[in-house]
Amino acid sequence: MKNKMSDEHSVTRKHNVRMLLQKMRDGIIKELSANIDPKLGITYPDAEADLKSDVQPTLEALHKEGFLLKEQKENVTLCRRCNGASFKIMHRCPNCNSLNLRKGMVIQHLTCGYANLESVFAEHDYVCLKCKKRLRALGVDYIKPGVQYVCNDCGNIAQNPIISLKCWTCGELQSIDETRYVEVSTYTLDHSKRELLAKVTFNLTPIIQRVHALGWVAKKDYKIRGKSGVEHTFTLGLWQYEHGLREAPEVVVDIHMDVVDDVHVLTLYAKIIDTGVKNAILAAVPIATEKAKALAKYYDITIVEAEDADALVEKLTLAIEDVIKS
Repeated sequence: MKNKMSDEHSVTRKHNVRMLLQKMRDGIIKELSANIDPKLGITYPDAEADLKSDVQPTLEALHKEGFLLKEQKENVTLCRRCNGASFKIMHRCPNCNSLNLRKGMVIQHLTCGYANLESVFAEHDYVCLKCKKRLRALGVDYIKPGVQYVCNDCGNIAQNPIISLKCWTCGELQSIDETRYVEVSTYTLDHSKRELLAKVTFNLTPIIQRVHALGWVAKKDYKIRGKSGVEHTFTLGLWQYEHGLREAPEVVVDIHMDVVDDVHVLTLYAKIIDTGVKNAILAAVPIATEKAKALAKYYDITIVEAEDADALVEKLTLAIEDVIKS
């Protein structure tokens, strides 16, 4: 599969896409499974938490770029207009397009060719309504062609009526051939693509192990609700082991696999003010802008720069140790 990481249009240039891949690498998300919603069609709830929009095109792009493995699990019929997955199924007469149909076993009288539902013959004591002769024996003077549909408006008998689907969500009327046939797949991270993953994700395990050795507890993808009521997420939350997991970590870390600018610094500062965290580290792979560094220094946020994910482990670990020991 062609590696498009050098392509400036790669979806991994987006921060939220890299965060999704990071969660999959960390094992927070094992696989991305589809949910069939009657109104929304195919959704991927675990991916939507990070991607927000364009979820399926993004997952397909990650598959084509080599990050995700794809396995088809099922297929689904969706509305051609709104992608809804819930329909009212209607049977129409192929002769006059009427919806006024009856379904049942059909009897055909061989003597005169008349055919109708068996229930109609039963109502008339099995006397043919056309030639007025009584039916004698199955296979002798009448046959049962099978279950069919009889139109109450034109009298046409059909084994295969026209099937129309009316979408419960938007009301669109369509035939089966006009609906969207969609393959439903599950996506998993391709862990064999280590070099590819190292360009957009990082391995937190060595960092967490070093932190534990210092008597601290670390939690990945840590979520905490601030005083404003907004929920914030940090790449790492750190506590002294003897203090236990407090409401607010004593140290937080945010990692960005791109150039960190002043907006990243301001975003982190807003999060620590809202949550009451005292110590914050902002890691950048590969670099932070000079403006970002100056702003971080003003707000007492530690900046860590690393040329790649491997260098990040050592530099970030040292920075965490410095903050812990200070």
